[in-house]
Amino acid sequence: MEHGPAGTHDSLSSPRAPGGGTGRRAGIWVAGTGRGHLTVPLRRDAVADTPGVLRRWLWIPLSLGLLAFVIWRTRPWELAGAGLALDPLLLLAVVTLNVAVVALWALRSRSLMAGVGHPLGFLSLVPVVSFANTIGNVTPASAGEALRALVLRNRYGVPIARSTAVILVERVWAVGIMAVTASAAAALAFGGSGSGGGNSSSSGGGPSPVAAVIVTVSALLACFLPAVAYRVGLRPGRLLERWLARRKDATATRPGRLGRAAGVLVDLDRTVAGLVADPVRAVVFVGSTLLIFVCYALQLALLLQMLGSPLPLEGAWAALGLATVAGVLSALPFGLGAADAVLSLLLIGLGVAPAVTGATILLLRATATLPLGVAGALSWAALGETGQAPHGRPPKAREA
Repeated sequence: MEHGPAGTHDSLSSPRAPGGGTGRRAGIWVAGTGRGHLTVPLRRDAVADTPGVLRRWLWIPLSLGLLAFVIWRTRPWELAGAGLALDPLLLLAVVTLNVAVVALWALRSRSLMAGVGHPLGFLSLVPVVSFANTIGNVTPASAGEALRALVLRNRYGVPIARSTAVILVERVWAVGIMAVTASAAAALAFGGSGSGGGNSSSSGGGPSPVAAVIVTVSALLACFLPAVAYRVGLRPGRLLERWLARRKDATATRPGRLGRAAGVLVDLDRTVAGLVADPVRAVVFVGSTLLIFVCYALQLALLLQMLGSPLPLEGAWAALGLATVAGVLSALPFGLGAADAVLSLLLIGLGVAPAVTGATILLLRATATLPLGVAGALSWAALGETGQAPHGRPPKAREA
């Protein structure tokens, strides 16, 4: 270790190399003043790993806290006092459908990620989408989705703007498809509902086959309306583009904050347009989303069948889909308050006994909401360190 002349003191708080510079030399930090310098050997791996150690110590309680919140919010212990006679095979089928749901989430997201120029593997996306679903559910208005963008950036080098476009498409378009298909299912289900213990077909007052076909086809076509609108150029970013063009013509100065914000939104809208207007990606998105909703409806229908109140698939989706939309609009964590209330009313309206309705909601939490929430919490823990690339390796891609 080298020291300056006696009587001098070299501060590490403002390190300067001899001659007024600073730098690293073969793993040695060089610090000094114009009269002398001090070299202090440092372990680069130890210094670089210090923030990682802190993140890991924070990550453990955060992961446990997320898991505890999921369990507390779904309240599975309420089933203990229900005294239900349950079919283990049907329960296993309901729980297994969660695997299909996560797989479809990953496949849908994989198509969109490829559309923004960052194709990711299926297995890489499984924990990301699981975590995104949970963090979006437990935060008001799905604000936690911002963490998914950070994970994708830190772990895979996906620019925030591009991952935001993917998240926007997944959330908004999927909710629109849910609202359209659930409304169509409600038109079919409530047209034949009665008080036959949940079996709406017994009333015989359903819509005619022609009307059912018209409603179904109309709903399917409506699912593609965003793709058609973007395809013909009807997108919200056009108005901002025109405003920015007029602003540039009117002044030669640099754009202010409002102009920069508008420019960011225009770029985001263009990225969204590239995803939504692509016909192949639109078919993949709508098809995978519809299959996800079929899994949801099957879960509810199987639980009702197990409790002795069978309900047709369209009735199950009408009740669950509309209840989920209500939960989304309420912006409450998990939307359980609004979603449970609406689901109860709709099931009773479809002829399900109130006692069976209450038991069904408890079972749905325990077999669908809870497993998906636990999977998301475990995925959050597995991703670790806000999705930092493992072993200090740089992300696979960088933002230009």
